[in-house]
Amino acid sequence: MKNKKGYLAFFFLLAFTSIFAQNKAKTNWIQEKSAYTARWRVGLGVDIDEPSGVDVQFYRLSRICTGAFSITKKLSVGVYAGKEGYVMGSLIDKKNTDWKLGGTRYGLDIKFYFPLFLNPYIGIGAEGGTRNIKNTLDFYPDAIIRVGIEQKVLGVKLSSNSSLNATIFIDGKYNKCLTNSFSYILPCFGVRFHFL
Repeated sequence: MKNKKGYLAFFFLLAFTSIFAQNKAKTNWIQEKSAYTARWRVGLGVDIDEPSGVDVQFYRLSRICTGAFSITKKLSVGVYAGKEGYVMGSLIDKKNTDWKLGGTRYGLDIKFYFPLFLNPYIGIGAEGGTRNIKNTLDFYPDAIIRVGIEQKVLGVKLSSNSSLNATIFIDGKYNKCLTNSFSYILPCFGVRFHFL
């Protein structure tokens, strides 16, 4: 009889210890995941057009990642630089007949993402740099608006807690020069690499 009580007491002690450890582990997991989504991350991109060049993006995730390679952004701040009109120059020239190829542009934008399929976003920003208008290469500042989508196309696990993702982005970009009548609306697209 004493042995049965001892075994029962040992069993209950073991069960309560196990339950307590599981609850503690769950709490730590949730805290870790919340910290995981709150961190700022970096993405490096290649912009095919407007402007054709490179970009660096700092971003935060919008929710707890449930998949090994999930990437759903909440907010991003990006900087970019490139050459204007290398791919879509003929479309720019149709609306702005005084424009010629040859300007170097750089910009800063902020994008707000919606946690929906294809990770849609809207963005605003400013762009500066040289632009060739009337055969004169001068500085022209622009205000920009972007509406687009960004979707993961590849994920590679680097270790048990890190991965490399590749996303493609496609957006419509509206540029309006602040010191001239120059403006355009063009599709923009490229590839971005993310380290999670």
